[in-house]
Amino acid sequence: MKGLRHSLAVLVTGTGLFTGAHAQDSAFAAATNLRVYQSLAASLADSLANLLVTADSPRVSVRIAPPDVAWFLQDAVERPFRGRNCVISGNDSARYSVEFGAVQMAVQYSNLRRNGFLGSRVVDRSIVLLARLRLVDRVPGIVVMTGERRGVFSDTIGLSEVERVEHAAVPATRGSIPPEDFFSGIAEPLVIVGAVAVAIFLLFTVRS
Repeated sequence: MKGLRHSLAVLVTGTGLFTGAHAQDSAFAAATNLRVYQSLAASLADSLANLLVTADSPRVSVRIAPPDVAWFLQDAVERPFRGRNCVISGNDSARYSVEFGAVQMAVQYSNLRRNGFLGSRVVDRSIVLLARLRLVDRVPGIVVMTGERRGVFSDTIGLSEVERVEHAAVPATRGSIPPEDFFSGIAEPLVIVGAVAVAIFLLFTVRS
């Protein structure tokens, strides 16, 4: 009888451990998709800023295309140049001309699954930013660099976080959630029902 009581106590304690894991997972917030795009854009722009000829606060003009992404990418693209003491100019009198054209922006979710036994649902996230870059030095009149560069970010986030990391007004920040694996979907309720049945059986056995 003592052994049965111990088994029942272990089962209840185990349930408490799973609940604690859920609370711990919720303490870590993933970066929003918008913020990831900004980080990728800054990284791509940094590759252009590295090509600048050293000078005292050179003036740089930055153009972002298409216009509907400029409001959230402009500052990120300009940031590496400001870090090199460049003066951002809004006219053609600047020595350097930077063009940043977003060709592809996509968010993809995959591999929806449980994070451990009876854990919270998680999904793999991949964010891609493909941009056409162009850097012109107007003093000698040369194209310093032109071409396409790709930035990729990937991680794993909780399914419950998807709505928070997306931006309702920016379609490029949204992606489709894949269906959960069929066997994973039917195995979980069977495990739960089985665990409850065992607990009830042990409880009545102990009382008898």
